[in-house]
Amino acid sequence: MRRLLLCALGLLLAAAPCGAAAADTLPPLAATPPAIAINSLYNGMDLTVAGKIPAGSQVVVRLAGEPTTFHMKEKGKVFGILWMNREKVAFSDAPKVFLEAASEGVAPETAARYGVPGLAERIKAETPDPDKAALVAEFLKYQQAEKLYRDSAGVVTLAPEADGQTPFSAVLHVPSRLSPGTYSVEALALKDGAVVARGQTAIAASFVGAPAFLADMAFGHATLYGVLASIIAILGGLVISRIFQGSKSGAH
Repeated sequence: MRRLLLCALGLLLAAAPCGAAAADTLPPLAATPPAIAINSLYNGMDLTVAGKIPAGSQVVVRLAGEPTTFHMKEKGKVFGILWMNREKVAFSDAPKVFLEAASEGVAPETAARYGVPGLAERIKAETPDPDKAALVAEFLKYQQAEKLYRDSAGVVTLAPEADGQTPFSAVLHVPSRLSPGTYSVEALALKDGAVVARGQTAIAASFVGAPAFLADMAFGHATLYGVLASIIAILGGLVISRIFQGSKSGAH
């Protein structure tokens, strides 16, 4: 009996890699620019991702921010009349930013599975409300309205096949509301809706220039930053009051 059990276990272990085979690894991806500089004039940008996929496949390209937890409040009617903030809701394992773009041959339902709608399986809503799926759906809509989550966030172009591979180039439109951090850039090669190969690289976004100085002051020298902010606010108020006083005295 013991021998039979060992044989069965051996067969299961031997079959496991075949049933849960990981997707192949794509050649290294190239992201241009290799880093995102958030300066005073930053208002969004285009990120170009280039790579190669197996011949005969399509590709989905995604950019995702680091997973974090969003704390929000659920709105609802009080006494059936007034709309007010009710329960607190925390959405965990949600990327700060999520962009997706697919090549022309990817079916809409497949693109949705690997795009924003697919995040519903990953994001968790921590709330007493039993209808968590509806809350996650509303969260996704909100992030899309804020342009932080986007499907069809760019254009993907496939080049002619060569040596069993198809070069591709994707241009993703990165939003203006981008926080510093590390962002994952991923390419998924698809055949018949299934991932056959994947590649990934990382790109860093950081403050430069005046935003970097202000961030350093705010987090590294909080007291001094508060004093300077108060002084600037007072001086700004005095200047505005002088302007209005001058306009009143000149009026007839």
